[in-house]
Amino acid sequence: MKKFIALASLGIGTVASTVYATHTDEFAPFLANATRTVERLWTGIEANPVPVLVALGTFMLTILYHKARGKSLRESVEVAATRVQVIAVSAPATGEADNPVVKRAQARATRTQLSADQIALENRIRTLPSTVKQAEKDACYTEQAVADGEKSLAAKRQANEETATKLESLRKELAEGRAELSAIAAELKRLAEVV
Repeated sequence: MKKFIALASLGIGTVASTVYATHTDEFAPFLANATRTVERLWTGIEANPVPVLVALGTFMLTILYHKARGKSLRESVEVAATRVQVIAVSAPATGEADNPVVKRAQARATRTQLSADQIALENRIRTLPSTVKQAEKDACYTEQAVADGEKSLAAKRQANEETATKLESLRKELAEGRAELSAIAAELKRLAEVV
């Protein structure tokens, strides 16, 4: 796998350099674009290096921690990079797998476990119809309660709108009445001055 990756990297590098050498004018925009992207990335890192340093420091500390716990450098890097613990699978001993006593014991344990699982599942299925029926009733009752609540809410909203309309008309009537009263008072005062 490592040889394949190295060979692929070498091949990609060779193709890129050949294309650049033969078609420099066409390759220049891509190279300029890549250069701008790298410069922008580096400017961002220079402007605020703390997140990058924290990430690298955490990565290194994770590697050192797993290395101190006895893992190889490769396993430590894998765990730090993927956050997945690498577990080595040991091959079963050939003597145990062929042993008829072990096979019978495994078959009995499997049969016992399957029988226990079957009994537990049958008991659960026996009680499920009544539980399902009760859940259906509860769902119907709550659905009815929601419908009643929506009807009640609609009636209360209608009453609120009617009350708000009545309040607005009464306020308008009050304002008109006060304006008319002040006009009458002004007219009476003017008439009193004339007489």
